[in-house]
Amino acid sequence: MRYSSMRHGWILAMLWLPLCVVGADMSEQDLREEIILRCHYEMGEFGVEVVRSCIEGENAALAALTAYPDTAKTIVSRCTRQMRARGWATVKLCVEQDLAAEDALARYPEEDRAAVDRCEAEIGKQGPTKVKACVDRALTAKSGAGKP
Repeated sequence: MRYSSMRHGWILAMLWLPLCVVGADMSEQDLREEIILRCHYEMGEFGVEVVRSCIEGENAALAALTAYPDTAKTIVSRCTRQMRARGWATVKLCVEQDLAAEDALARYPEEDRAAVDRCEAEIGKQGPTKVKACVDRALTAKSGAGKP
C-alpha cells in the first residue's frame, strides 16, 4: 500500500513541471493531467522512474511541437488530431516524418511528378509520409514493369 501511495504522490508532484501548449483548446492544467494519466496507465506497472521518464518525455515532445515554424502548422495540426491519443512523442514523430517526406516529395524529378500528383490526389489528406510511400510504390512498380 505504501508503494502505491508513494507512486501516486510522485505522479501528482509531476503536475508542476513546466509545459508548453501546442495551440490546443485545452488548458495547461488539462494537458498536464492528460500526460500524467496516460503515463500512469501505460507505464505505471513498471515503476515510478518509468512513469517519471514518460512524463518528462511527453512534456519535452509537447514543448518541441511549439518550436516548429508556421509553415509546418498544417502538419502539426493533422498529426495532433490523428496521433494525440497515442501521446505527444508520437505526434512529434509524425510531424518529423511528414516534414522529411514533404521535403523528399519536393525533390522528385519532373518525370515522376505525375505519380506524385496522383498519390496526392488519392491520399493527400493522410499526410506526406503516406503520399511518399504511395509514390515510391508506384515508381518501383513502374521500373519493375519494363524488366524481363
